[in-house]
Amino acid sequence: MKKLVYIIFFIFLIVPAYAQVSNYRIFAQLNPQSYLISGYVEVDYYNNTSQELKEIYFYLPANLLKEKNPHINPVLQDPNYVGGFDPGYTEVKNVFDKDGIPLNYSYEKGKILFSNYSLEDNYLKVILPYPLLPGKSFTLKILFSTKFPRAYFGDNSFAKDSFVWRFGWFPQELYFSDGEWDKGGRLVSCNFSVELLVPKNYKVALGVDEQKEEITDDSWKKVVGINYGPRRSLPIAISPNYQVYKFPSQRDPEILVYFYPGREYKARILATYAREIMDKYISLYGPSGHKRVVIVEGQIEGYWGMTADGLIILGNSIFYSSDLFTPFLLERINEWLLAHEIAHLWWGIGVGADFDAENWLSEAFAQYSSIYYFEEKYGSKGGNLIPDLGDDYFLEYLKDNVLGEWNLRESQVELPYLLSVKDKWDEPIVKDYWNSIYNGYETKVYGKAYLLLRALAFEIGEEKFNNVLKLFFERYKGKLATTKDFESILEEVTHKDFSGFFNTWFYSTATIDWQVLDFSSYPTLDGWNTKIHIRREGEGILPVEILLVLENGEEVKDIYYGNEKDVNLNYQTKSKVVRVLLDPDSKIPDINRLNNSMPRKIIYTSKRVIPLDAYVIYYDLIPSFFIDLTTGQISYLSYHIEGYDPIDHKWSLESFYLQDKEETYQGTFFQFVRYLPRNDNFSFSLLWIYPNYFAGEASLTKNFWQKFDLGVSGNLWQPAYQLRLTLGYINYGYFDVNISKLNDYYSLAMQNDFHIRTSIPFQQENFIKVEWSLNKFFLVFPHSYLSVSNKLGYTSVNSPEDEIFDLSDWMSLKDKYTGNFKWTLKTTWSLPIIREQEMKILNLFIFRSLNFKVFSELGGVWNTQDKIDEKGLKLGLGFELSYNFTTFLDLPISLNIGYAFPVYQGLKNPNENGNYYLTIGVGEGF
Repeated sequence: MKKLVYIIFFIFLIVPAYAQVSNYRIFAQLNPQSYLISGYVEVDYYNNTSQELKEIYFYLPANLLKEKNPHINPVLQDPNYVGGFDPGYTEVKNVFDKDGIPLNYSYEKGKILFSNYSLEDNYLKVILPYPLLPGKSFTLKILFSTKFPRAYFGDNSFAKDSFVWRFGWFPQELYFSDGEWDKGGRLVSCNFSVELLVPKNYKVALGVDEQKEEITDDSWKKVVGINYGPRRSLPIAISPNYQVYKFPSQRDPEILVYFYPGREYKARILATYAREIMDKYISLYGPSGHKRVVIVEGQIEGYWGMTADGLIILGNSIFYSSDLFTPFLLERINEWLLAHEIAHLWWGIGVGADFDAENWLSEAFAQYSSIYYFEEKYGSKGGNLIPDLGDDYFLEYLKDNVLGEWNLRESQVELPYLLSVKDKWDEPIVKDYWNSIYNGYETKVYGKAYLLLRALAFEIGEEKFNNVLKLFFERYKGKLATTKDFESILEEVTHKDFSGFFNTWFYSTATIDWQVLDFSSYPTLDGWNTKIHIRREGEGILPVEILLVLENGEEVKDIYYGNEKDVNLNYQTKSKVVRVLLDPDSKIPDINRLNNSMPRKIIYTSKRVIPLDAYVIYYDLIPSFFIDLTTGQISYLSYHIEGYDPIDHKWSLESFYLQDKEETYQGTFFQFVRYLPRNDNFSFSLLWIYPNYFAGEASLTKNFWQKFDLGVSGNLWQPAYQLRLTLGYINYGYFDVNISKLNDYYSLAMQNDFHIRTSIPFQQENFIKVEWSLNKFFLVFPHSYLSVSNKLGYTSVNSPEDEIFDLSDWMSLKDKYTGNFKWTLKTTWSLPIIREQEMKILNLFIFRSLNFKVFSELGGVWNTQDKIDEKGLKLGLGFELSYNFTTFLDLPISLNIGYAFPVYQGLKNPNENGNYYLTIGVGEGF
């Protein structure tokens, strides 16, 4: 008890030391049964503006969770909630001054970052009894109650027996600037302390510098948290199931990991990473100021992270499923994700920013720090994301031929940026979220902005750039910084003018593409003279490094700093130049790295690699084959070669041998795919089977995009229609038109598909085939769904055999049944039996849930439309158990066991007496 009194006394002692910020003392109690945290907050509000204030605004972000999203169908929202839609909110009970006199207050609607609905009551406006002068304080007491929604949000919610909330679970003041209250995305630094009552069997993780507990009675305990300096947030994570691991170290900050049972070994690994990462960042930028850093296992699956002051939440998959197959395969991914989140203690949390218009100051800086740490430890080139796995043949095969040699920076930053530019989602980095393109927002603030920081580090030198970052952190720690502030620090350290750089790259949309056009070398008396012709495309201007590879194996480096677009350079070398490379270490955001070298770079390999600066020719080291265990003979043999550029196209050529019962097939298959912007593509394929079977097709897929309002505040674009045109041949020529209507999916949970196939002219037999399908989903009750699938088709009587309809997709029938006219109506009702499971099976799969399904199949096939009658009508009924698993990288897999049988047959078939079946599905669905 004496320790607790001392802590509370110390809270009040530290207040005068930070008199330029407001002080918050929160007293609250968690009620797990009602999912409420209630109490009051005492605020010593400090007016650090130059104006008199007549009112104070507080932010209530929980009220963003009060309403259903009106733009998305309930069946699509339902999987996000534990048991159906459940609101979150903050209710203010009353507001008093320090003498207990009630103050007038009201709620106000706001324009909130990231959301354009549930905007009522997002701000609390408190009217002051008198104008508050600059440099003066006013004390008030706010009684509040915040409801945790039972939802799979990963934050601001209750799930998996844990309560998690990072920002704003109690009223917190808004930022006042330029004569108005900022209702965008800036978090104000304040002094926070908290006393929290929870059931005594609950573990509490607070993002504070010091945390103590005291048992108050048989049922409750008091958790007290204090900070030694201003913070932007007071995050909490509470659960009766948490276990805690503390890293054994005497150095600040103290590192703790809160995890679910059975994950202690992973907690130890993550804590070790955290210690290394913190030490590295402290050596670069100085201490973040946090005395404790708490890592919490998240409520939901995935490889993700979220950070607030002193508390980091990591996706459940990092703790549990990342070690499927082997405990080492994904460890570097986990380490990098943790490094990114820890970096936010310096960037975004330490140095604050306007998350609305300048979120890059948080995300790109965290990206730079984490990749800098990663590449210093594991190298910057080659496949550094997945480690070498020694003599484990299976895992090495998995890495070399399935996963590939992934490079962290190229795969996670550069490739998304190149695709964003290709798809025309790129836009200015400094731009408010409401007017930004949602599709490219993450790429520009995480990726493009990081690449520009990397370009700056290259231009001024890494060591000097780290000094810039250190000074930036020292000067703006606990404050709000802007892009202009960073530009000013950069110019102060380098004594250079960077206004043109920022105007070009951050306030407008610029790209750069340096390319080698040609070079030639000829002997001289002193060695060799080489002429190089390079060109810069795009509006951006950045220096570029030039690497000359000599015939004797030596390398010569130079940097071109000029502004010209078309450049001719001369170099004198001792040996002949055999290759010229531009930007060999990928220091600038070049949008086409394939033309950065001459001769063009080609990699011939039997391992799956994904470079951005080279064309790849991939070949099988040994043929693929299967052996029929019943006969001991090879049933399938294949050898293939392929070439690809991950941005532009891919082709493959395969020769195969197939033994199917008494038939033997051998032949060759060729395919080419050209990747066009915004998910469009052109493909061509050709199949030859010995001796004289030919088939092939050429296809163009075009998506028609439109702006959708799905509840996010940015401008979100999605395909509304998809058109696919195909010209093909399979013993006869045909032309296909496929149209998918996608714009009803989000609002109606419905999709329409239309397909028409006609024979090409000048054939002996002409035909036409028309199909239409409609799929619609309904919400019956939470996590129980009804799907209705209606299909209608017609093909002319002279159609080839392959174009005739059948009922082979019915589970209740054994025979095929064929006809020129088809109508089917399938309904499936899915009911949850078991949910929220985490049962590992042989460390290969994780059992997640079990659903019971009842389905009916109604319809039939008829020879002509004129002869449609009840004789061809059939009705089937089925029951199915669907076991749902996840495997490597959280890939969903379902094992479906069922029995279906015919209930009605217009023309009875005695062979139809029911059908047991087992199927395996990959991917998620209702």
